[in-house]
Amino acid sequence: MSWETPDAYQQHLDATAIVPQGFHFFRQQLVFSPPERPGAGPYRMNLSFLHSDGMDTVGAAVSTRNRYPGAPVLLLRERNLPGPLRGILVNNKVANVASPGGLEHARALAAAAAQTYRLPEQQVLSVSTGVIGWALPVTEMQQVLVSLPSHQCSPRQWAEAIMTTDRYPKMACGRSRDTHAAMLGIAKGAGMIEPDMATMLAFFVTDGQVSPEVLQRVLARVSDRSFNALSVDGDQSTSDMVLAMANGLSGEVLEEAALERLWQPLADSLAMEIVRNGEGTAHVLELTIRGVPDRRFARNVGRHVINSPLVKTAIHGNDPNIGRILGALGSALSRYDSEGTVDPRNLTMTLAGTEVFRGGAFQIDAITEKTLSDAMVAAAMDPTVRGFPQLRGTVPIVLDFNGPDCEDVRVIGSDLSYEYIRENADYRT
Repeated sequence: MSWETPDAYQQHLDATAIVPQGFHFFRQQLVFSPPERPGAGPYRMNLSFLHSDGMDTVGAAVSTRNRYPGAPVLLLRERNLPGPLRGILVNNKVANVASPGGLEHARALAAAAAQTYRLPEQQVLSVSTGVIGWALPVTEMQQVLVSLPSHQCSPRQWAEAIMTTDRYPKMACGRSRDTHAAMLGIAKGAGMIEPDMATMLAFFVTDGQVSPEVLQRVLARVSDRSFNALSVDGDQSTSDMVLAMANGLSGEVLEEAALERLWQPLADSLAMEIVRNGEGTAHVLELTIRGVPDRRFARNVGRHVINSPLVKTAIHGNDPNIGRILGALGSALSRYDSEGTVDPRNLTMTLAGTEVFRGGAFQIDAITEKTLSDAMVAAAMDPTVRGFPQLRGTVPIVLDFNGPDCEDVRVIGSDLSYEYIRENADYRT
């Protein structure tokens, strides 16, 4: 399915949304003036809340391993999930990272939200995304919080409220084929994405009955195969987290295997949309490492290739410069393969469905070059289009070391465009 206007995409999201029982979404806007930005005009911030009616709602989380985590990540660690979780407060514009009193501000906002929604304080989180280093406008946020319960919204509107540089909202939902339990996922993220245990912000809710331990185990596995398999620009955020809530209000017990079958495709879909929606992204790169039994090693190698500026810029220019891919791969092996995990002589490389390297030599000619360039042109999106996704496919790269029969490792990335530079050069100015 494709869309031509933001309205058509919004209508699609609204019409197809499956909202698990007992979950409610709220959003409201406030205006503030960042004191860290002298002479600037006022900013508009969205304040959002996700609430569960279920008294026994449980939560689970994975988060960034960045050694300078934001206050919301520190608060998350204090909550000691998996365990009870009834509400999540989210703001955009300000990330609440390394600002004076940041953790106290996160605690105070979580406490205020808990009081507003009459929830136990320890069962509420405060999550932030936006500019790093600025302090939250706590007073203005607390004033808006009082009336937030009267501003209920749809999941799509909530997904829009948590965006920063995202070009469109991202949602995925479904029902378990084993039970009638539903799950809904919402994510934001467009840049500063290089995960380790999680990435960007993502929220999953289900009305299935799940123990906190099972919810945590499945979340970790699902995130590892999806959000941990993507990279936009190689910069790990200070604030990444994926949160999940299960309230059991459907009356259906979701066993571990059934939960994973429901969850994995939703997470895969959102992960792909995050890359497709990356800052300035024109091409989505889909790299597969094959014949390597060590998944962590394979993923590190894949990320190194995907994150190469020379690879990214060549693909952005629709230039099948496969020498850059080989050079980045060789660099990755020199960095990560000191023990000789793979034999470089066994490599077969395929780009956009065409074999281009085998037996230690390139297999290219003028016709092949033209075929590959045409495939890249066909997969290119316009990074200036906002409001809806452009479904133009991917640029697939397969690096097969012809080793033992084992599970493929996939890494999804994006090219590097002029728009990415403009977006980040002008982010605060």
